[in-house]
Parts: sequence; C-alpha cells; structure tokens
Amino acid sequence: MQRGLIATIGLLLVCAAGSAVAQTPVYKLLWSPGVIGTPGAQPTAIMEVAPGLFYVLGAYDGDTFGASVFSITSAGTFKLLYSLPPYYLSAAFAQGTNGNLYVPGFDGENRQSYYFSSTAVGANFVEYPFPGSWASGWQTIAAPDSLYDIFGSVSGTQRTFAFATISEAGAINVLHQFAGSDGAPTGANLALAADNNFYAVGNDQWGGISPGFIYRMTPKGQYSRLLEFPKFPTKGFLPLIAASDGNLYGTFGAGGPTNSGTLYQATLSGQLKVVAYFPSSMPSPQSLVEASDGSIYGSTDSSAIFRYDPATHALTKMFQFASGGVDGLCTCQLIQGMDGKLYGVTNNGGPWPGDGVVFSLDFGLPRPKPVVTALYPSAGAAGQQVMLWGKYLLAASSVTFNGAPATTIHITSEQSVSVTVPEDATSGPVTITTPNGTFTTTQPFTVE
Repeated sequence: MQRGLIATIGLLLVCAAGSAVAQTPVYKLLWSPGVIGTPGAQPTAIMEVAPGLFYVLGAYDGDTFGASVFSITSAGTFKLLYSLPPYYLSAAFAQGTNGNLYVPGFDGENRQSYYFSSTAVGANFVEYPFPGSWASGWQTIAAPDSLYDIFGSVSGTQRTFAFATISEAGAINVLHQFAGSDGAPTGANLALAADNNFYAVGNDQWGGISPGFIYRMTPKGQYSRLLEFPKFPTKGFLPLIAASDGNLYGTFGAGGPTNSGTLYQATLSGQLKVVAYFPSSMPSPQSLVEASDGSIYGSTDSSAIFRYDPATHALTKMFQFASGGVDGLCTCQLIQGMDGKLYGVTNNGGPWPGDGVVFSLDFGLPRPKPVVTALYPSAGAAGQQVMLWGKYLLAASSVTFNGAPATTIHITSEQSVSVTVPEDATSGPVTITTPNGTFTTTQPFTVE
C-alpha cells in the first residue's frame, strides 16, 4: 500500500480540437419532460435491459408523486412504469442478477427510508423498510446474487455511515459501520474491481475539503485504505470506475495548470498517478465510462463530452452540448449501449425548457462484445445452474461448456446470464455468443 505519494507522468494539457473520430458525432434527443414536474423529470440514472430498451430513473419528487421509473427506446418511445409515493427521493437504481430492479427511496416528508424492488418493472413493486435509523443509500451496485450500498444515519449534527448488502429478497445486512478513523464516504459511486472488492472515494469528514483517499471494502465488509490523495480536494460526488486494464480511474473537479480538473489512474496495489489535466474549455469533470474502443468517456460541468485514450494519454473534447441548455445541462450519467452508441441522462436543461433530458450520442464506436469475468460456481455436475458474470451479455444466443451447448439460457441483466450445465458437458472453457460477438473464458468450468 502506498500513501501520500503521486508519480505524475503523462500529463497532457489538451486543446478542444481533439483527434479525428470515425464519424461526425450525432446527438439525438430521446426524451425531455417539457413541463417541469412531469413524472420522470430530472433523470439521474440509466441502464440497458434489452438491446435498444433502457430503464431510466427520474429523481423529481412532488406532492402528487415521487421519483419515477420509465422506459425509453433507442428510437425515443417513452413509457412511464412506476412513480414512488409523494416526496420519495431516489438517485440510484440497479438490476439484480435475478432480473429485478432495485430502487432506494427516501421519504422526505416523514424522514424514513425504504428499498423498492419489482419483479416486472411497473408492476409488483415491493417495499422493504430499513433497519434502525439507516437512511437511503445512493451508491447501489449489483454484484453476483446481491446488491451493495453505502447508507447514512443522522442524529442531530452527527452523521454515521455503513456498508451493507441487500439480498435479492430485500434483506438488508450491515457489514461494516464506519468508525471515526475510517473517515466518511464522499458520495462517489462504488466500483467493483477485478479483485472482486469494492472501491470508493472517502474523506476525513463528511463534507470536508481536505485531501481524501480511496478505500477498499471486501464483500464481507473488511475496510482498508488503498491510498491517500496528497493534494487534491475530494469534496463532492467524485466518479470512480474499474477499467478493463485492471486499474481504477477517477477525477477531481480541480487541479492542473488552469485548476479545471484532473484525471488519475490508481492501481489495486495502491499506486497513484495523474494521467491528464483538463483545460479551461472543459472544467470540472463529472462522470466516467469505459467504451468498446478502450477509451474512457465522460462529461464536464461545461456540458462537454470528452475522451481519454489510455494508450496515448490524449484527452479530447468530443462533443459540446448546444448553448442555452437545449440539449440538456450536465451533470450527466453515461453508458454504452449494445448498438455502440453512448446513452446518457441530464437532470437539468432541455428544449422547452425541460427538467432534464435522455439522449444518445453516436461516435461510430464499435458494438461492444460480450465479456465474462467470473463463473458462479466454477465447478458442478450436469444440471447445475451457473451464472456468467461480466458485461454486455444482453441477447446472448448461445452458451457452451467446452463445446457442449447449454439448452437453457436465462438473461437476467446486462451483467449476468444464468444457464444449466448440459448433460454432455466436459471440463473446459465456457463460451458465450451475443449478436455483437463471442467470448471464451480463460477460467475453466470443472464438471464433477
């Protein structure tokens, strides 16, 4: 573990012109509420649940309805699925490996928190009360067979935090309560890395602006600090992602020659280096997502979309939202769809003006191929149920065990597919095929 040290290499101050792309970026407005306070307004999170079909969480709450879940297609077809009760807030949701949607909610009127789930979005919503005084989580992340979150509790002026798991049946189990020496979460998202541990950004105290740190949490709740930030403040909701190269990437909203922001890389062994500084034309980076071209894309407070190439360290402005906020105003959340396009939501701006937008951006990126990072379990007899865990697994058409095809394939989320080991399976790699390509595991499945 390394603390208090930065090796600053590959620092690049870049211009807005950037490098060439496969095609001229194409922006498409998919939906905007048009009237402030419309159900679904202030969209804050988006996920793809089938090729070309997305679920979106709208955070707006009022006296007639709370936060809402709706679907939107890549063609822009909108359908309201469910609105939480009045004054219920929510800023995050996740899809479990059972296919259910899980939404944390906070009753702003009665100061109570709940978790909601649905077996079919828009129907059969189930409400789970929180234990004790724990408040709603904001970092919900899906993992094999469970969801994880950071919860908070307020007593007077005192805040306490806990790391907890939520079973797919809705049972909430606190795994670790933050002690004083642990500091406090900043509100940054949890990232599930290749070592099967969770990582996030923390600070010495809630709301503080002193240099912070990245902490590690095991699935059993064992807490440790990965590294300290020696210089940059961590106040705010800072993004953190686990990339395919095995490293973590994150941003600070300040730092660099123009104090416009910083992009850093952190290894899982605790080494930290700054890889790019943001120019004044792209201040305050806010979000990150890795795309199928191996680059990292994100948004800035100036409503620009940028790309960082880890191979060349080039940081490029790829797209600028129209002035006046008609395209929406970032903060943005971005994902890559199965069609290769980037899809995003903003909780502000819009053409009417609206209360946020859902949009797509086509940079001509390749369609993302399936990736499997783990098998659960990795051994079993014929008839055993096995979950393939990874990403871009939607529309899987076949799964084979050392060449033997599974006859039962159940796609439960973009990250998970459940299959049955066929009778004629033998020990060896597992191969999955989607319309975008094929992936074969290096980890074998052992037939017992």
